[in-house]
Amino acid sequence: MLKRLAHVTLYVRDCEEALQFYTEKLGFEKRMDTRMDDGSRWLTVGLPGQELEIVLHDPTHWHREEIAREMLAAVGKNPMWVWETDDFWQTYETIRQRGVKFVSEPVEVVYGMEAIFEDLYGNRFLLLAPASL
Repeated sequence: MLKRLAHVTLYVRDCEEALQFYTEKLGFEKRMDTRMDDGSRWLTVGLPGQELEIVLHDPTHWHREEIAREMLAAVGKNPMWVWETDDFWQTYETIRQRGVKFVSEPVEVVYGMEAIFEDLYGNRFLLLAPASL
């Protein structure tokens, strides 16, 4: 049976710029960084204290040219993920000051406080401080 979700993948155009964004702007840590014989790279990041790893995947070295083109066309088109925080305003101000682009202003909603931000490719993420229900 299924045990746990271990990895999710984000297609990126450049592993180095993606690594810099996720570690320096959002505070992720680099988990794995392995070069393969064919020039491909297995690069993962994750939040400190969380098991889930995000694969920063540049498909140009991993796949046939046709498949790589399809994957590159999907860069920036991931469904929105929700990132929770215990301190909305501190997290919001910290990552905003690091240059993260917010596409919505913070708003209080029935389930908490939220704002939407983008990564360097246009993927959208929801920053959420859940309400005590």
